Amino acid sequence: MTETIQPVVVAIDVRRGIEEAFRVFTAEIGAWWPVAGHSVEPDRVETVVLEGRVGGRLYERWHDGGEVDWGRVLAWEPPARLVLSWSPTLERRPPTEVEVRFLAVEPDHTRVELEHRGWERLGDLAAQARSSYEGGWPGVLDAFAGTAMAVHHRAFARSLNGQVWRLLARSGRTGGDDARMVDAAHASQYHWREAGGPPATRGEWLVSHVYAVLGRPEPALHHARRCLELADAPGVADFDTAYAAEAMARALACAGDLAQAAGWHSRATAAGATVTNDEDRKIFTEDLATGPWFGLGLA
Repeated sequence: MTETIQPVVVAIDVRRGIEEAFRVFTAEIGAWWPVAGHSVEPDRVETVVLEGRVGGRLYERWHDGGEVDWGRVLAWEPPARLVLSWSPTLERRPPTEVEVRFLAVEPDHTRVELEHRGWERLGDLAAQARSSYEGGWPGVLDAFAGTAMAVHHRAFARSLNGQVWRLLARSGRTGGDDARMVDAAHASQYHWREAGGPPATRGEWLVSHVYAVLGRPEPALHHARRCLELADAPGVADFDTAYAAEAMARALACAGDLAQAAGWHSRATAAGATVTNDEDRKIFTEDLATGPWFGLGLA
């Protein structure tokens, strides 16, 4: 009689609703799976694909179009449960089994439990394989949680960014409105940074812009300078370079240094004229024409 080997059990909590957690784990597996250390051919793999149905394939696809099956979907019960046969190897081995359960803790909090079992099927390789996966699965789930949290951060960032612009457009803002606007600009910047986009220059620009509009030159200049530093990095878009110059011009004008502000405004105007995308150039030109410019003699 074959001795039963204890399954590997790993769990992680993510701040996402259960439906979203299940979707990211399955439909977006190619975006988060750490292929560098967890694939058959790390140097060739392009993505990982999970077909969402019973009998669907789980496989890695290579840059040259080749594919290697990792397993098949044995149970597909969104958003609560997923079971896979598991054998990500070029060798012919009996598959083990991976079950992933999604448990709703709160509306925006899901516990994900993974159980990897069936080691007995591997015979003499069972102990070594189990030890390898016991060490590997926590890192894989960490990668999943990171992507799930990025989705969470993006949602907050978009919402807060929209709140800033609504408050900027509000006539007769109160002191409380201004305080919320500052908080929302900083919070949006934080969440965009955690989500990995958009470029960090834009978060610094927004914070600087809010402080300038409120007539607070010191923090406006601090964030404008940071925006300029980031805009010097390789690969920064022409759109962001133009806005960095605009931030510096407005912050200097807010500080009363109109001579330097005029120089930076000229740089911003020249940079804006070189923005290649027509829609981006139009947006920048409209923002540049919008006050306050604190006596610089502009609109």
